[in-house]
Amino acid sequence: MMEKTQTILATISKLYENQKQVELEKQEKGEFFNVFNTIGLRAEEVRLHSAFIAELMNPKGSHGLSYRFLQAFLEVIDLPNDYIDYHRCSQNIVERVIGPVTDKEGGRIDIIIEDGNHAVIIENKIYAGDQTNQMLRYNNYGRKNFPEGYQLVYLTLDGHYPDNCSLGCVKYPYITASYEKNIVEWLEKCYSIAERKPLVQSVIKQYCKLVKQITNTDMDTK
Repeated sequence: MMEKTQTILATISKLYENQKQVELEKQEKGEFFNVFNTIGLRAEEVRLHSAFIAELMNPKGSHGLSYRFLQAFLEVIDLPNDYIDYHRCSQNIVERVIGPVTDKEGGRIDIIIEDGNHAVIIENKIYAGDQTNQMLRYNNYGRKNFPEGYQLVYLTLDGHYPDNCSLGCVKYPYITASYEKNIVEWLEKCYSIAERKPLVQSVIKQYCKLVKQITNTDMDTK
């Protein structure tokens, strides 16, 4: 028993020393620097996550890559990459107010990508809980304003389903998506798309690192 304990302790000690060396090398390369953590926006659902994702999706965004990021996102959630007419995409994308909240209508949509005929309506949940009839209200908005088609997306850290209170106990189509899988996959596609824009690549890489941290899928976090 004593020999086994000593062997385990020796293994742990070796792993600890190796980890310290890895961390030292990363520190020297500046890999621990992350602008989003530095300015305290790590858990800001609206000010960071919705705003950043929407900016990448915006065909007229400051990234200068037109519709390519949006096209990649549509592919990740299994929609045709021409589902949205990029030339007619609305600029009212983040936190769209759709009227006073009632039992069946109103509220504030986190992210909406639409061209007047089709829409992708995203409810973005980082740590906030579901609101009563929230998904139902957004579904009713989509049905009323986009008769040619709309896709309701429930985006969370791990891809879980919305509560029945949010759905309003009514059945209608929606898809679940996760930061852990879908957003990371999308960001990696965006990184490759931005190969000729190093500043854009750098910011995408840092945001992807942050997403992996908050979903506990980053090797450093583990």
